[in-house]
This record gives sequence, structure tokens and C-alpha cells, in this order.
Amino acid sequence: MWGAKQPSFCDDQWAVKPLLLTMISLAALVGLAGPARADYDDDAFLASLRAAGITFPDPGAAIGAGRWVCQAVGRGTQMADVVKTVQSQNPGLHGDNAARFTAIAANVYCPQSLPVTSTKVDGGA
Repeated sequence: MWGAKQPSFCDDQWAVKPLLLTMISLAALVGLAGPARADYDDDAFLASLRAAGITFPDPGAAIGAGRWVCQAVGRGTQMADVVKTVQSQNPGLHGDNAARFTAIAANVYCPQSLPVTSTKVDGGA
């Protein structure tokens, strides 16, 4: 027994296992965080569309179109052009609904792309 090698904290086998388990755990947590946020955003987007009276037969297609809005804006497409494309690709969006759809998508998926407006309040003087 005295001649048998005892495990130590310096042994590669003992040092690598906890490190490997830690890395796997972190990867799993990071991997789960993305879909959870995406699900929340998608649910909020669909709920906002419904609240605005915008109907859609396929929630997945609506989500895809909403995410496309942010991709287009991210590439530098003007919001007015995005609205026109949304309307031309979705004939069911009548009247102002294409603009509403685009605004809701930007608000949920890429609020940083919305223009910042400032209102000056002078107290009536």
C-alpha cells in the first residue's frame, strides 16, 4: 500500500475533472440563458401584436418578420423603407398596421434602434 500512488490536487486527473465540470456547467447556463430571453421577447412581441389588433396565422412567421425588422435596421435601412417592405411582403397588414408591426418589432427586439426624441418643457413661460 505504501508504494501505491495517492491522488493529489496536483494530479492532472484530479485537477482537470473539476475544471471540466465547471466549464460544462457554465456552458450549459450560458446556452440556456439565450433561449429563455428569446422566448420572453417572442412572447412579448406576439402579445403586443395581439394588443394592437394585428392578427397572424403563423406565430413563427410573425416572429421571423419581427426579427427581420431589426436586421434591416441594423444594416442601415431607414425605418420608412422597412415599413414599406413589411407591408409589401405581408398584404394582410392593411393601413397603419405595417407601421405598428414595425414599431412593435423594433420596440421588443431592438429598442436601441428607435430614434430618441426629446421634448422641451418650459413650464409655460
